[in-house]
Amino acid sequence: MNGREIEKTRQMTQDLVRFPSVSDVSNESVSQFVADQLSAQKFEVEWHSYVDAKNQNKVSLVAKRGSGLGGVAYLAHTDVVPAEDWSLDFCGPFEPTERDDRLYGRGTCDMKGSLACALQAASTIDPQSQSKPIYFVVTSDEEVGMLGAQIVNSKSKYFQEMVEGDTVGIVGEPTKLGVFHAHKGGQRLSVRARGKSAHTSTNEGVNANYQLIPALPELLTLRNESESNPKYRNLDFDPPTLSWNMTITNEPEAVNVTTSLAQANIFLRTMPGVDHGPLLEAIQRLCNQHQLELSINDGVEPWQVPSDASWVQDMLRLVQQPESHSVCFATDAGILQRLKRMLICGPGDIQQAHRSDEWISLDQLAKGTQIYQQAFQHWAV
Repeated sequence: MNGREIEKTRQMTQDLVRFPSVSDVSNESVSQFVADQLSAQKFEVEWHSYVDAKNQNKVSLVAKRGSGLGGVAYLAHTDVVPAEDWSLDFCGPFEPTERDDRLYGRGTCDMKGSLACALQAASTIDPQSQSKPIYFVVTSDEEVGMLGAQIVNSKSKYFQEMVEGDTVGIVGEPTKLGVFHAHKGGQRLSVRARGKSAHTSTNEGVNANYQLIPALPELLTLRNESESNPKYRNLDFDPPTLSWNMTITNEPEAVNVTTSLAQANIFLRTMPGVDHGPLLEAIQRLCNQHQLELSINDGVEPWQVPSDASWVQDMLRLVQQPESHSVCFATDAGILQRLKRMLICGPGDIQQAHRSDEWISLDQLAKGTQIYQQAFQHWAV
């Protein structure tokens, strides 16, 4: 990998970051940019679009170059988290800027830098040298429910081909280029009380908080059990628990209006081998007792492959590391589990993602490009 190729990766990352593809707006423009890059490299590109709940057009891409089955796939997403809290004064969130061997900007680490590495790596592979295909899966809405991955899973011809061909999939989320063979999933649920809005100078309102509050101590007891009970632990993860998190929302929030909706929002990071069903059953009983509504959203399944799997061991040799690990965040792999031979390996550190000063090191961009080039050569040439 020469200096000119590495410079192209840096430029590609900057080009991608300039698209303000926060999850609550359309990602069509950045998807078109990625599709154009892939088409220029002789990839055939599938375009999967849908309109989300906010009436925004969203796009996921699946692309293939080369004939036959098998080969290798790179998986990424183009949406990024909001940037209202951006804290740097020398650049805006969508004004990628290099300083002190770092590239700053929203999405540099999660995960447009990784996508740039893979695009540049693929450009160095002569299509005529490929004996097996190279695929790209680039989704939308990964940060807000992985809806793009769900569309790919159900509608993509190329993804079905990957499943049937037992393609190796590399999820390029930030791992400092370590290899990971498992991650947690996610389960969202809400406990809801309803009242009646009114002007607080009258007695006409019914405050929903007064129905929810008696249930909160019992919810806290269940949360504490989820942290302390060994049956809700998996020691392959750090932390090894379900990491129960809870927020409480009111509608309306004005203090001179009686609150008509009070809701406890709960998020569990589910783990392989841990049955959290008894917690859900206990929450349902609690809701029945206090006459509360319980909504359980479709979750993202945890994902795991054997740490000694051949494709994991092959990737470990490429990155020159002795063993793979588990991560506590979720990825599109949780949705795309029909693709059996997956792993996670990407440039950047998850600690640098989703921050008000998000950045990725230039060294990680260079190494990521080289590692992906080697992976494409290993499984497709």
